[in-house]
Amino acid sequence: MSFNYAPLASSANRLIERFGVLLTFTNQTAGAYDPATGQAAKTTTSYQKYGCVFEYSDSERAEETIQEGDRRVLAQAHDYAVGDIVDISGENYRIVTVSQIQPGDTNMAVNLQVRK
Repeated sequence: MSFNYAPLASSANRLIERFGVLLTFTNQTAGAYDPATGQAAKTTTSYQKYGCVFEYSDSERAEETIQEGDRRVLAQAHDYAVGDIVDISGENYRIVTVSQIQPGDTNMAVNLQVRK
């Protein structure tokens, strides 16, 4: 017997939208290689998701993976990628780590560590 996580995922989505802010994410992917220019074209895609932005505490920063100025974003469920850019209050941050909150096969939300 499996548990139906869909209502919990819906509640998580609704709460993040209610208490979070609308964030703009930008993803760049390398396109086809052009031998004439010697470079690959870049495709830029932007999308918006709601997220709650938090500062890391001093005890969390004591870990080696969190640097001064890093922030944590609890974001709506989506396939985020390391290296994507997120605009937080007019400043660009790069996604460093992605940690999905996913019991079973249901993606509820995502914790993102972002860095300037």
